[in-house]
Amino acid sequence: MSIALEIRGLRKRYTVGVGGCLAVADVLRDVDVVLREGEALAVVGPRGSGKTTLMLCAAGLLAADAGEVRWFGDSARAAAHRRALYHHAPIDLLRTGAAGEPHVHLLDVAMSSEGSEAVDAWIAQRCDRGDAVLIASDGEAIASRLGVRVLTLRAGRLHPPVPAAARVAERARG
Repeated sequence: MSIALEIRGLRKRYTVGVGGCLAVADVLRDVDVVLREGEALAVVGPRGSGKTTLMLCAAGLLAADAGEVRWFGDSARAAAHRRALYHHAPIDLLRTGAAGEPHVHLLDVAMSSEGSEAVDAWIAQRCDRGDAVLIASDGEAIASRLGVRVLTLRAGRLHPPVPAAARVAERARG
């Protein structure tokens, strides 16, 4: 399958304040994501972890400070406007994109267990069509329920999720 969305070395920093009173937050730090046609990926993390910033950069709606975003191999923002759909409200799920070419769907909609079957079906339908779906979620339980690959956004970096019952070390038997 072809690469639908490729993000390499993405960095985004927010600066606020006036004069000598400034605050800086490095929200995304060298983020790498590869999403193929027909694939869904969930990015999980608590509120304020940078999920929406990542989604907006992936949609071409927010410029990154560094790094590169490619939509179906094209890094021009015009490609994002043509091939990426940012879904922020449930009504946005009615937009499917122009027929004839695959799209990247960026799902930044608050999800709960209510109505989840409809969202699950929507994601499956998009993937079956050959589209790619990137999902932002507060909870790993929702993301894993969707049956998709999951990455965790912590301290501005993406990580594989830590298994709940992970063991750091076991005592060697002699």
